[in-house]
Amino acid sequence: MKEDKSACKTVTKGGVGESGASVLLTHTVTGPTSKIILLRNVGTFLCANTGAVGLLAVNGVPVASGPLTAQGSLIQAEADPGAHVAAVVHTIPLFNGILCVRLGELNLQLDECDLVTASDFSRKEGVICKQPPATRDWFAWNNFMPPKPDDFHVVGEVQVPNPGVDLLLVPRNPQGINPHILLLDLILVQRPGLWIQIPVWKSVRYDKYNASYTSVQIFACDQVIANVPVEEVQ
Repeated sequence: MKEDKSACKTVTKGGVGESGASVLLTHTVTGPTSKIILLRNVGTFLCANTGAVGLLAVNGVPVASGPLTAQGSLIQAEADPGAHVAAVVHTIPLFNGILCVRLGELNLQLDECDLVTASDFSRKEGVICKQPPATRDWFAWNNFMPPKPDDFHVVGEVQVPNPGVDLLLVPRNPQGINPHILLLDLILVQRPGLWIQIPVWKSVRYDKYNASYTSVQIFACDQVIANVPVEEVQ
């Protein structure tokens, strides 16, 4: 029997049509450790005049949101053991003048991933780690605006070798001696299939609630690729 080397498992699937429709996916985190929850666009047949946005909530608190229009796009959030996760995806008109006769659907899945180290990920199938990728436009902020709880966010852009590469930001283990500095590993994962080998820029994001930091250090292939100061929004 082939060993399962995947760090993630799909916990639920769903779909949403055009335009103005919504879908709700739910999951409860099991096991003794925290997990990374991924909401993925795994296939789209939507008309080009329709986009999609997604939101992840943990125990009723919105913790991550973003566009899910492009196939392969995702948003992620960390969830503690026993946490209730809700994912909402809503399709929206793009008002770009394109007309379609046949309506389509966006296919989604909610994945639960082990909160593991970069060295653990390096043994997983599909992980790319030949050299650190080019990155740009990193920005991090603590959101102290009411209502509580406070939440933390970091965003950036990464150049990947083809459109079929997914991006993850996961906390390093151990975190270091300063609890105010967040250490994150940038992980590149190649999805199966044939992909045109053209470098593209993709957005990546990490969100956490009930947390605040003063700076973020981002690693790729065990090298520091960015030191990001954290702004405060209040």
